[in-house]
Amino acid sequence: MTLAAAPITLSRAGALAILLVLLATVWLGPVALYEEVRANDAAAFAAATATLARDRAALAAPDTARGANDAILLPPLSDAEAAALLQETLKRAAQTADVEILAIEVLAPDRLAGAARVGLRLKARGDVAGIARLLYAVAASRPLLHADNLHIAAHPAAPGSATAAAAPNLDFEFEVAAFKAGAAS
Repeated sequence: MTLAAAPITLSRAGALAILLVLLATVWLGPVALYEEVRANDAAAFAAATATLARDRAALAAPDTARGANDAILLPPLSDAEAAALLQETLKRAAQTADVEILAIEVLAPDRLAGAARVGLRLKARGDVAGIARLLYAVAASRPLLHADNLHIAAHPAAPGSATAAAAPNLDFEFEVAAFKAGAAS
């Protein structure tokens, strides 16, 4: 009988070993993946909760931003002051864009429903990149500026001159308009 009892004990030990290997495989396989997914979901939930808290705080905070009209309209100034502000804005933009201003002409103000239009005509000289930088500065400015009636003229250099190899200077002119609230003059 002792011989019969030994194989049974080995079978139980083998079965126990197989069971442990199966449990380890299940734990390292699907259960570990499930735990990883739970951890990722918890991190995503925490991030979403933080975003929600930040958005709620932003909504609850008093609105300190200027009104929508303040971002696109000139401040309430006289027409002369508004034209001078517009002229200084254009001079800074032209200097940054490396464009030479030849002349600035103040256009007659227009009265529209609830707003006054102040405009300038700019005559300048520069290369294509400078013109592009200046027009971008005008389009991206706040208060909102509107460019219109762009005219560009090239003056070809003599074939053998030193300026023929360099980027050509172009003469250009355009009108720039800004709007201000009210109809004060």
